[in-house]
Amino acid sequence: MLAGDTNQRNFSYPIPDIEKSLWSGEYVEQPFLRQWALGFNCLNYNAAPEAALYRHFMPDKAFLDQQCTQGIRLELMFPSCWDGKNLDGINHDKKSHVAYPALGNTGACPEGFPVRLPTLFYESIWNTFEFKGQDGQFVFANGDPTGEPSTLPHSNHTN
Repeated sequence: MLAGDTNQRNFSYPIPDIEKSLWSGEYVEQPFLRQWALGFNCLNYNAAPEAALYRHFMPDKAFLDQQCTQGIRLELMFPSCWDGKNLDGINHDKKSHVAYPALGNTGACPEGFPVRLPTLFYESIWNTFEFKGQDGQFVFANGDPTGEPSTLPHSNHTN
């Protein structure tokens, strides 16, 4: 099973997230839930903590240098609804046989995904502050340094 989308280049919904009590329509559909399930949270123990999955895009290095004195916590929530039949997705996509429940980590599973799985939430902390004041940028393993569509010329995903 996979979470996230290596071709996604931006968070295409309102920032900050709307309150979960208001989620309906597109906010309970898979395109939003897949984007919502990734977090890039600033760690600064001298400020109010950011909630899990607060920010859905990588902050730029200037923000990290100025605000994130304990680094950044990357968060990934995996889908927790299964179709109950397939162990792999269509064409081995690792995603089409699983889905997110209506509220991302809670709520009803969508039609066609009757089996509820345990919710898996993965966190990894990077000490980005160790590089404060140094020239450069942080780059993910897929080569994406900014989250912008132009960073990967071979990407055909635009939203």
